[in-house]
Amino acid sequence: MDQDALLSAWRAVDTTPKNTTELKSMLLEKRHPVLKRIRRQLIIETLAFTAFLFVYYDLFDGDRKPIYINGLIAGAMLLAITHNMIGYVLTKRPIRADNLKQSLEDHLFKMKIFAALSVASRALMAGCLLLFFTFVITFNTEKYWILIGIIGILLVQLTLLSGIWFRRIRQMKGTIDNLYHSNN
Repeated sequence: MDQDALLSAWRAVDTTPKNTTELKSMLLEKRHPVLKRIRRQLIIETLAFTAFLFVYYDLFDGDRKPIYINGLIAGAMLLAITHNMIGYVLTKRPIRADNLKQSLEDHLFKMKIFAALSVASRALMAGCLLLFFTFVITFNTEKYWILIGIIGILLVQLTLLSGIWFRRIRQMKGTIDNLYHSNN
């Protein structure tokens, strides 16, 4: 986009002046639409994981399983809760660097790490859940097919989660590339 087209597009934008209170309210965490959705997901998942941790021992025969299986399932749930909270904190933290391009590149780097951890933590949690629920089962052909179906569903979910992160990363990279090419 050349500079004249950019300038004319800038001038064509309808701007209505905002007072200080309106601007401050837009920056509040409770009013931010993306943070609101992330916070709602965080609350729902944290409540669900916590409820599971409170009932799994009695309702799902945790007492009949070895201590290391109980430790794995509790650790996986706590990892998922911790991961969600870290993600929320990272999302609401402002991006800061010397310039916009550097800020976005730093954010992209952190996003790639968080994406890998996100997929890995979900895979670990799913694996621990499978191990916990299948530990005392005596398998026959029918149960093996059910297990294969469950593993297939989990693989589809992990593939979808990976795809979501891949699209987010690709979109951020495209934004950075467009910013770089528009400056040259």
